[in-house]
Amino acid sequence: MIIDILKLRSGNNDIDIDTNLDIDSKYLENTMIRKVDNIHFKGKIKKNVDDTFNIVGVLSGKIIIPDNITLEDYNYNFSEQIDEEIDENVINNQKTLDIIEILWQNILVEIPLKVVNEKNEHLDLKGEGWRLISEDDLDTSNNPFSDLDKLLNNRKEK
Repeated sequence: MIIDILKLRSGNNDIDIDTNLDIDSKYLENTMIRKVDNIHFKGKIKKNVDDTFNIVGVLSGKIIIPDNITLEDYNYNFSEQIDEEIDENVINNQKTLDIIEILWQNILVEIPLKVVNEKNEHLDLKGEGWRLISEDDLDTSNNPFSDLDKLLNNRKEK
């Protein structure tokens, strides 16, 4: 989304923004996000007294990310309050400003570390001859490599 910042430099103190955003698929590369939907930003770009600029408002939408257990699509809705200073190098001597990059960084911050769909919360994680255990349940006392680890540690001490 391209914003004409000449208005800010010519005396206006802020520019109102109320728009739906189209996020290019190149932004999804190298992220765990599979798709974004209904991304909306309502806010403004403000010129501060010291001639710096801030973008403030509410960024909301839906990101589709994989469930941590089944890797199925999980719809994650978010709404985030933004109050971020725009880097002076980004706007130095420019007539326009593309705010997509700034808003994209804020979307990335919203990605949860772990997502489990409600239907998978009580999923039985075991089968015939196998089961998934947590690190808390891991028993290392019967590990065949524990003797080797002791030998290596003794060698390092000498």
